[in-house]
Amino acid sequence: MVSRMNECWQKEIDEIISIIKNSNEYKNYIEVSNKLQQNKDIMTLIDEVKFLQKELVKKKNKGINIKNIENEIDNKVKLLEEYPIYLEYLYLQEDLNNSINLIKSSIENYIDSIIN
Repeated sequence: MVSRMNECWQKEIDEIISIIKNSNEYKNYIEVSNKLQQNKDIMTLIDEVKFLQKELVKKKNKGINIKNIENEIDNKVKLLEEYPIYLEYLYLQEDLNNSINLIKSSIENYIDSIIN
């Protein structure tokens, strides 16, 4: 019985994933993401921010002053925000995440209504 339910849910989940992947929203996100990844300047800045964020966490956990790292991260993020494609990527990413969260919430509400 449980196996059959899992198969049924898997088909439904696959269908939802397919709908997402075929949406213009997702396709635009992927297109902009690919363009972003081809820009070496942007990718270098992103890698530098990620590295600095890791350093920040390490130093913060050790109680070391992190103000200079925070400033450096802020400066690099400001540089990233000068690239329109980066801002577009962030917007599309947020939009897509909101849509996925809406789907998730709808599924949870549906399941709750059946159970309760």
